[in-house]
Amino acid sequence: MAEDATGRNRARVEALYAAYLAGDMPVVLEAMDHDVRWISGEPNSAAPWSGERHGREGVRAFFDTLRAECRILDYRIGAMIVDGDRAAVTATVRARFHRNGEELEVDKVDVMRLRDGQIVEFREYYDTSVIAAACAA
Repeated sequence: MAEDATGRNRARVEALYAAYLAGDMPVVLEAMDHDVRWISGEPNSAAPWSGERHGREGVRAFFDTLRAECRILDYRIGAMIVDGDRAAVTATVRARFHRNGEELEVDKVDVMRLRDGQIVEFREYYDTSVIAAACAA
């Protein structure tokens, strides 16, 4: 049974990242559980989108803040590991910050838990100090 869940969840995560890369945010947001717990970076970081949010509206606010600060120029997925209801995805992201035109490339890891095809927990790990410096400049 866990193998079936792993296969289903791997296909689901692959489809969600494909939707994100295609800019299909309604599909991405619809994949979030109504009570999703979304954590980006460190809670006390000066990176504007860092911290914890809840629910689809919280995730929407996260992406609104991200778009207000920078434009994602490239998003390359590295490894994807799925085991039952858990998934981890590595990626390299290149972004241009609106305040100063600076471009940064940052490695990150996304860790999530799914239930019935919906993301109920999501956490992304990246160097928040580099992001905070780019946003403050």
